[in-house]
Amino acid sequence: MFRLSLTVAACAALLLGAAEKGGPVGFRASFEPEAQSLGAGKSPKFYARRAQGLMLVKTVPAPGGGADLVWQSSLDLGESFPETMKVNHVPGEVYDHGENSPQLLTSPDESTMYAVWNGRDPKNPESGGIRFSRAGTMRTAWSPAVTVNDDTKPASHGFQTAAVAPDGTIYIAWLDGRDGRSTTEGATGGTTSIYMTKSTDGGKTWAKNVRVSTNVCPCCRVSWAFVNGRVLIAWRYVEKGDIRDIYMAASEDKGATWGTPGPVFKDGWKIKGCPHVGPAMTVMAGKLYVTWFTEGSNDPAIYMAVSSDGGKTFAPRTKLSVGVADPTHPQIVVNEERLAVVFQGRDAKVKGGWGKMGVYYREMHADGGMSPLVRAGEGKGALTYPTAQLGLSGRIFLGWTETVEGEGKAMLLRGRLEK
Repeated sequence: MFRLSLTVAACAALLLGAAEKGGPVGFRASFEPEAQSLGAGKSPKFYARRAQGLMLVKTVPAPGGGADLVWQSSLDLGESFPETMKVNHVPGEVYDHGENSPQLLTSPDESTMYAVWNGRDPKNPESGGIRFSRAGTMRTAWSPAVTVNDDTKPASHGFQTAAVAPDGTIYIAWLDGRDGRSTTEGATGGTTSIYMTKSTDGGKTWAKNVRVSTNVCPCCRVSWAFVNGRVLIAWRYVEKGDIRDIYMAASEDKGATWGTPGPVFKDGWKIKGCPHVGPAMTVMAGKLYVTWFTEGSNDPAIYMAVSSDGGKTFAPRTKLSVGVADPTHPQIVVNEERLAVVFQGRDAKVKGGWGKMGVYYREMHADGGMSPLVRAGEGKGALTYPTAQLGLSGRIFLGWTETVEGEGKAMLLRGRLEK
């Protein structure tokens, strides 16, 4: 179903290669000298509104144990966040671990916000549910959360990813244990399944859960994209012999049924266990962009592949992390005709590749322009799971979790494009 093409989107691949070799790029991203702390918590996720505002959700320790999800809003592009509101109504239910972190989204017209997270039942902490809440952007009041997974027996549900399609439909997919942890032949640690649901009325009601695939790596997030009328999901698949590469499946009927999965690229990464790092993808100007981490060929790297035909074929993959040691956790975000990739890693030239973990950033534009890869910033403590959001007029907002002396903090670093 998905195959490699030497001609599809070849110009994008050539531009990536030229940028790696120091060719002309036309613009560069620069960032403020030091990140600001957003207080105790972790996993900040931003949304930059067209009206110059900036919103975020982050996970904070709950007074009685566990964690809560809070929403904050800024009217001065992140200089201050005077408005704060708790999202979840069940105290301490939010479970945030690794790639299993909450999300903040909005409707296409930005009139409604959506929050999605993994909630733990206080009476049965081994069983998690995928939780959803909504709020208006003008009169903020988060609705009581609903659980979107429709199975009734206790099972694991997590590593959720939500996305809003151009027509306003909300899609949520997650890793689901209702089918048991089956084992692909020759695989270690078992596998899980992907289930999804959707809402066509802004989250008021949810469709019956649909299974997308089995034999899925059990702790790597999934990713959504919408292009040419197709709905796409990507994930880390487990093949015979513990080969864990990135696969994709497409739906031609808005998620009701799914085609046969196929690889984005055959990296051939053999690993006896889950690496806790899934793919990310988005669409810009009708082209599909997929980015992922692999250690195939014993070369840890972040790659990108581009498709001009809705994911049916891909141009050759391109390495994005040249000069970076230990790159991981790529994220991708788009704002109209700007696309950004962010990931964490170490400068390969500092301390033999064992310097501090930092955040790396690169931006691409629909007209073919591309910024150089830059080390945007680093933390005073351990830095993990960077995220990105693009604002108006070239503004950039990066976030991450930073741990200093055992205390987690949510961080914000702002930047701009320089022509």
